[in-house]
Formats: sequence, C-alpha cells, structure tokens
Amino acid sequence: MATGSRAPRRRRPRSPLTLIDDLVREIFLRVPVDDPVTLVRGAAGCRSWRSMLSAPNFARDYRKARSAAPVLGFLHNTTSEPEDRFASSHFVSTAAFRFRPPAYEDLSRWDVLDSRHGLALLHAPKSKRNKGFVVCDLVTSQRWKFGDPECYNVMWWPHGDHMDKRIRCSATVLCAKAQCDQLDCHGDGGPFRVALVGTDYRNLRSHATVYSSETREWRDTISVHNLDFVNGRGNSAVVGNKVYVQCVESDKVVEYNTHEQKLSLITLPFEDQEGIDESIDLMGVDDGSLLFASVLKAKLCLWTMEAGPGGAAGWARRWAIELKPSLPARFLTDRANTLVGFAEGVGVIFLSTRAGLYAIELNSGKGNKVHKGFFDKVIPYRSFCTRAIGGLADLARAVSRRTGASVLEQ
Repeated sequence: MATGSRAPRRRRPRSPLTLIDDLVREIFLRVPVDDPVTLVRGAAGCRSWRSMLSAPNFARDYRKARSAAPVLGFLHNTTSEPEDRFASSHFVSTAAFRFRPPAYEDLSRWDVLDSRHGLALLHAPKSKRNKGFVVCDLVTSQRWKFGDPECYNVMWWPHGDHMDKRIRCSATVLCAKAQCDQLDCHGDGGPFRVALVGTDYRNLRSHATVYSSETREWRDTISVHNLDFVNGRGNSAVVGNKVYVQCVESDKVVEYNTHEQKLSLITLPFEDQEGIDESIDLMGVDDGSLLFASVLKAKLCLWTMEAGPGGAAGWARRWAIELKPSLPARFLTDRANTLVGFAEGVGVIFLSTRAGLYAIELNSGKGNKVHKGFFDKVIPYRSFCTRAIGGLADLARAVSRRTGASVLEQ
C-alpha cells in the first residue's frame, strides 16, 4: 500500500429505526388522494409520524406523485325570493370522506365567485360590515383580503336596482407562479392574480383589470369595443396567463391576456357545427385547449377549440357522451337539465337535473349522483389535504375531545 494512502471508509449501515421510518413514509406516500383520513389519523396518533407527514417535503412529494389534485367538494350560492337576492354561500363535500373546511364558517355571507389551485375567491355583497374581495385557502385557512378596483360601472349596474348587491362582472382567480403545474403552485402560499372582466352598457365596451398579490394593487383598466354583454355569472376558463369569458347569448368570447394587458374578442365557429345554433353553454379547459359543452337531447356534446390569428377559431375535436347510463330514463330529455360546473384538470363536468346533481367524467363517460339538489351553478374545489396534515391532526383531536365528531369523516 502506498505511503499516505487511506483504506476506503466503510459506509455505516443505517439503523433499523431509520429504515422503518423510510418504509412508513413510502407507505404513506401511496395512500390514495381520496383517503386523507388515513394520513390525518396517522399524524394524530404518533408524534414522529406527525412530524413526518406535516413536513413540507412530504406534501411536495405526495403531490408530485399524483397527476392532479382531487375534487374535495363544490361551492355554491343561494338566493332568496322573490327578488332573487344573494342569501348565503355554502361548501358541499363530494369526496369519499366528508371534508368540512373550518375557514368557510365565517365566509357564508360572502358571494363565492371562482376557485382554482386550492383557492376560493369571494366578494362581499354591498354592506357596511364587509367590503371588497377575499381569497381563501380552505385547507390551510390562509386568507388575503383586498379592496375593489376603481371601475364601478363595470362591477355594478349603474343606477341599478339597489336590491341587487352582487357584482355583475366575471371574476377569476389564477396562479401567478411561472410554469404552474396545478400541483405545487400554491403549496407554499405562492402568488395569485384576480381578473375582472365586465361590460359598461353605456359605451358598449368590455373592460378588464387584474389584481396582483405580489404588488397588492389593481392594474389600470383596459377595454375593447363589444356589442355583447359579458356573462358575469357564467364559467370562465384559464390557459396560461389568459382568461376567457363568454358573452350572453352570443358567439363571442372575450380573451384577457393578464400578462401583456391585452383584451380581444374571439368569434366561435357556430356555423361550422350543424345543429348547435349558439347553444354551447359551458366553457372550460381540456389539455390546454378551450372546451365547450352542451346538453342536446340525451347526449353531452363537447368541442375543443383552437384559436388562430386575428381572432379566428376552429373546432379541434368533437365528441359526445351518452347520458342514458347515468340518468334516470324519465329525466334524459328534460329541458331542465343544465351544465353548471367544470372541474379543470380532472375532466369532470357537473350536470344539474330534477333528479339531482351528477358528475360526468369526460374520459370514461361515467356519471354518478353527488347531490340530490338542483343548482344554477357550482364551483368545484380541488386541493390536497396534505398541505395541512399537522393542523388537521391537531384540529381532529381537539374536535374529537370536545364533540366526538371529526373534521374528516368517513
């Protein structure tokens, strides 16, 4: 052996306890997304497991092992008769377990507008107590409040009915993180934007502005000539930095580029689709393309659209899903059947019928009843419960000791 050389250092074997912890971690990483109860119970039952499961790297690894965040439930508003005034908003769990977000208990008097990336966007109807917007993470209970922009005639009806206290423009919450994959974009409380798109009927123009959580300011309002009114209560769609909003009874879609601050109109190619006659009534996103859907007789008809230069557009894909296997026979052709919500990222459309609310999977065509009520609009809420395992475990123990119930129930 040469002088000064050292014998190779032997690698010290890992202790049995470390190996067991690694094995337990791998087991927990394989727990299905629709079974967070197992993770919460594990964190509540053992201190070392609580430390493991509530660590940021576990939540990050758990999310990256999945293709999309699960749908934990949906949000919706209720109104009172006869003025159809806003009454309250609600969260309804549709998961295999019952998720009850504690953060929503004091937000029921806020008008829910949108939800994406684990965030819910709400606005306070005109009142002395609450004002402006709030963005809330229903899992971690984090919330951000900010005031209204200075565009009164876009948000409210000028000289309108004082009984209608809800904003009339479209409001969309979107992630401001570069190259968002909808998995880990808001796991660390990342930045977000809120885009407003509405119409001022006095000058027949559509206006838009965007709020940034980074600057805590609204951008200057921009506008484009538009003879049609923006559908303030319809579905919006987000592709990258662009927000898409439909117009009422029109073949126009407003495109708002929040990054470049550009507003433009896209004409839908209705004349290219026989039998549609401008009846497409739901918009979302499928694999990066705009998705439109409509119920025609006993079928759910779907189209994806590709936007071309100069506002031109063309249908990229068309297909239909038979509703007969999912709905009761007497409700198949009921005119009350209405598409009321779309869960982007997981390909689920919500269909409201007199028989109840159904979730239709676009890939398999299967549908299942998730609620017995009838809804005008539902806003799906998707998120990973792993972002708040430690807090949920502590809350579960406290609630169990106090009431015998659980925040997460089977």
